[in-house]
Amino acid sequence: MSRRSLVVRIGVLTAACAVAVALWSGPAADGGWRLIALDVGQGDAILLQTPDGSDVLVDGGPDERVVERLTKFMSPSDRTLELVVLTHPDADHVGGLPAVAEHFRIERVLETAVRSPSRADRTWEAALDAQQTVRLKAASGQAMTIGGVEITVLWPPADTPADAEPRNDTSVVLHLRYGEVDILLTGDISSDVEQRLVATGVLPDVEVLKVPHHGSISSSSQEFLDALKPETAVISVGRNNRYGHPHPVVLRRLERRGIEVRRTDVDGDVVLTVDGNGLHVGS
Repeated sequence: MSRRSLVVRIGVLTAACAVAVALWSGPAADGGWRLIALDVGQGDAILLQTPDGSDVLVDGGPDERVVERLTKFMSPSDRTLELVVLTHPDADHVGGLPAVAEHFRIERVLETAVRSPSRADRTWEAALDAQQTVRLKAASGQAMTIGGVEITVLWPPADTPADAEPRNDTSVVLHLRYGEVDILLTGDISSDVEQRLVATGVLPDVEVLKVPHHGSISSSSQEFLDALKPETAVISVGRNNRYGHPHPVVLRRLERRGIEVRRTDVDGDVVLTVDGNGLHVGS
């Protein structure tokens, strides 16, 4: 390699590192944690950063845009995700995960037995095999604590078959708790699953609800909202999407309850920070 070529390569690497540092928004406040609904278009990708510096990714959006968003919020020197949760293997949730596996080491994955015939899901499976990632099967009642944040699986049942349909209703539903703040992440569940969760009595009062299925009319039933009593609703949704998400009826339902609504198509990345002063919502 010529000296000039070496200088050029060093210059490119230096510039790339400078861009990564410039994009990085810094860690959560000392003693606090944050949850970020990443702006990845029409899909879900949610990053949880715990007080001890652990990073948990819930879903990967439809494509490789998720890597850019992760780079913004994770330290340039941090290339490990302590946990990745795949709520269900539809393209708008699994599509970006193969790219995530190319750029990050993944310690554990929490998922269901449900699989998709899509190329993205097959590529994701191969990437996990290559990394020899520990894979955990999600089932209601399962619980773990990461960096002081309690994570409890409320859905699906343990006996959910691999070929269960519709896949939306096999979504992993997570209850996150830290201190006095409770958050519910819902994947793409429909009102049918919402009603079953309400009937079980396991739903907590929450400060934040990740609105199911991008604000589809098939979800966010009145009974579900009544049970949760959320103060803030976050909708992961793409700009000008062809599905009409979020549906006006769902938005009116949220607004009638006085729930603050944040949307990735309007606000970009939605950042929820929890510290000694409570919950702060920003972007």
